[in-house]
Amino acid sequence: MNSLLTVGKQFVSGVFVLTFLFANSATAGENVYLSLSNVSDNAIVELTEEDLLAMEQFTVLTENEFVDGLVEFTGPLARDVIAFLNASEAETLRFTAVNDYAVEVPMSDLLNYDVIFAMTQNGTRFSIRDKGPIWVIYPMSDNVELQDRVYNDRLIWQLVKIDVL
Repeated sequence: MNSLLTVGKQFVSGVFVLTFLFANSATAGENVYLSLSNVSDNAIVELTEEDLLAMEQFTVLTENEFVDGLVEFTGPLARDVIAFLNASEAETLRFTAVNDYAVEVPMSDLLNYDVIFAMTQNGTRFSIRDKGPIWVIYPMSDNVELQDRVYNDRLIWQLVKIDVL
């Protein structure tokens, strides 16, 4: 990571989150794994695989309609990644996949639940061909209210872009 612009603390859901904003996180030759944008303040953050792996990793053991039985998913908390944009006041985010499929997700989902941007399933990294580089995972088995079609529809895989709406 280079071009550190700002280091600050932001109070989110009763926890202080250390946020970093980067002018251009991905240097020449590095692959951008996830692009974040906030049109209201023209902020763009491009995160590499290394950037995402350097963040605190969380594990969610859950089931969903796309896997058989309980599966272990690991990746950074979605709200920690979104914190790079200082957009905790946003109401809606648009998550976009490699194939331009997009889904709108309420910011409240990320603040109220430990939604992760999973990069591994049962310890194995996702490939682009198999739901990678990132699969949005909700802790459905721990929260009965998440066991609803509306949340299943938000389990977007091959995530590459997030826009604050």
